[in-house]
Amino acid sequence: MAEVKKENKVTENKEVTKNVEEAKENYVDERVQKITKEATEAINAVVKVVELLDKENKEEVLEQIEKVLGKLEVLVAKDPTLQAVPVGVRQEVVDFPGTVEDVELAKTEVVALIKKGEVALARDIMLNLASELDIYITALPIGTYPVVIKAIIPLVEEGKFKEAKALIVEALETLIIEKVVIPLPILRAEKTIIKASEMTKENDKANKEELSKLLEYAKEQLLLAQALGYGKIETDYKDLFEEIENIENKLKGEEGTKGIFENLKTKLSSFMSGFNKVKNPTQMPTKKEDNKEDNKDEKKNQ
Repeated sequence: MAEVKKENKVTENKEVTKNVEEAKENYVDERVQKITKEATEAINAVVKVVELLDKENKEEVLEQIEKVLGKLEVLVAKDPTLQAVPVGVRQEVVDFPGTVEDVELAKTEVVALIKKGEVALARDIMLNLASELDIYITALPIGTYPVVIKAIIPLVEEGKFKEAKALIVEALETLIIEKVVIPLPILRAEKTIIKASEMTKENDKANKEELSKLLEYAKEQLLLAQALGYGKIETDYKDLFEEIENIENKLKGEEGTKGIFENLKTKLSSFMSGFNKVKNPTQMPTKKEDNKEDNKDEKKNQ
């Protein structure tokens, strides 16, 4: 990889750092709190069925299946429209330590490596080009489990324990893994602007030098988020940077500081909230021929 250009980064406000860490914990806790006791018990009960199938004791297996179905019915009764119930949460943090210039240099290197056919080396670099909190939610597909559990009853009755186990193990392996991606640069920018808002919401004579430093840091983080590809690069950041420029001009002039960060805070909060949801899987590209066939089919159906 080519040499990375060194650049001085704006120092993060200590209070902002604390607030960012608390926000990261809150994002995870929000998911953990959705894990119900009933869902956890249901999964454990299904695992118990597998263990009893190994012992090939028909009466015990059928008794345990009855317990499982009862627990699943409780979950469905609480919300008949429920398709998946969270049963586990884990988190991972990838936090790119560099600047926007570092990101652009790395992307250039990736393109060069791919052109040379060095895909594995390019992938190693790409995996580091992220600054995010990844929350993985393991969910029980509540809509399909009762059907599978009921389907193994005849097999157990006939003493076909291996076939029954294969069916239920397959169901266990179909647990849904959902992913929520929280971009850390945007989170840092949001918490920084919230701090600036607190200083100016009712104060017309706040310290402009301190406010300028906070704004500069927030801008730096948004530029980094943009370089790393979070959100719609051409449209999502346009209003934010225009609002930042507007505040920069006010801080340079004689205008008071009261309420000058409120619009930016609102826009950032709205932008950030768009990430706090399950991310749809990225679709692999298909051949142009396939797309043409799809278009033909669509025209026929019109």
